[in-house]
Amino acid sequence: MSGNATQGAGNWVSNDNQVRFTSSKTNKQNKTIDEESSFATSAAQLSADGAFSMSVDLASVKTNIDLRDERLRDWVFEVAQFPKAEISGKIDMNAIGSLKTGDSLQLKQPLTLDLHGSKQDIEAELTLKRGADNSISVATAQPVVVDAKKLGMSGGVAKLVEVMGLASINEQIPVTFNGTFTRQ
Repeated sequence: MSGNATQGAGNWVSNDNQVRFTSSKTNKQNKTIDEESSFATSAAQLSADGAFSMSVDLASVKTNIDLRDERLRDWVFEVAQFPKAEISGKIDMNAIGSLKTGDSLQLKQPLTLDLHGSKQDIEAELTLKRGADNSISVATAQPVVVDAKKLGMSGGVAKLVEVMGLASINEQIPVTFNGTFTRQ
C-alpha cells in the first residue's frame, strides 16, 4: 500500500450533514414560488474499501411550517411505510487518499437512491476538500435532481396540490448535500 492509499484508509463517518431540497409550486395565478426545506437527521459513512452509504430520516423534514411537514411526512414520503431514504455507491479511495490538507477535488459520482420503495440511479457532482488528515468536507457542486414521479410519490404530490389550491408542484426536486466526514 502506498503512503497516499494509507492516508485514505479507514472508515469515515458524517453525522452533521445538511440535506436540502427546493420545491417549486405554481399557484392559480401562474406565479411560481420556490421554497427551500431540509432534513434535520441524516448519517453517512464511507468504508475503507470505498463503499458509501447514507441514510436520511424522512420524518425529520423541516419546511418551517408544521402542517406542511406533517403533510410531506404522511402524504408524500409516507414515513409509516418508508421511513428513510438510502443513498449508496462506490467511491474511489485512491482519489481521496491523494488529497493533502487544503486540496480539493471535483468528482462525478454515480449513486443509487432508494426512496419510497423505488430506486433511482443518480449522478452527483461533488466537491471534496481535505480539511485535515482525519476530515474531508463533501458538498454537491450542482443539485442532484430527484424525480418524485419515478419514485412513486405523485399521489402525495397531487394531494398537496389539491389541498393547497395550487396549479401544480414540480416533481423534479433539486437536492443538495454538505457534510464533513471524519476518519474513525
